[in-house]
Amino acid sequence: MLSLFVLEAGAGAQPSTAGSIGAMLIPMVILFGFMYLMLIRPQKKRQREIDRMQSSINIGDSVMTNGGFYGKVVDSVNNVLIVELGTNKSVRVPIERNAVAAVKEPDLTINRDDLIEDKKEEKEEE
Repeated sequence: MLSLFVLEAGAGAQPSTAGSIGAMLIPMVILFGFMYLMLIRPQKKRQREIDRMQSSINIGDSVMTNGGFYGKVVDSVNNVLIVELGTNKSVRVPIERNAVAAVKEPDLTINRDDLIEDKKEEKEEE
């Protein structure tokens, strides 16, 4: 008897898949659009800026590598840069152009406030 009610209920209902697919598709499209605007587009813009910076490196530029080493570019062969590291002029290291994080000089200035704080700490320890 129970199976008879189930068959009658199933026979009367028309399957409506068009409405359910549209209802699922709209939020997915909105979610993809939001992800594109918030994640993908800014990342592509940053990558374009990095590529532009790496392609514009010339001989004589001071660079910082991804490892944090500072050096001066002394030669360029295809995609490889010959970088002179440190104050010892005989240390020349070949690195890939992709390994350059920034074109900038190292900040070797000593902050006066740090020196004063260090002196105060030394006096307190004594």
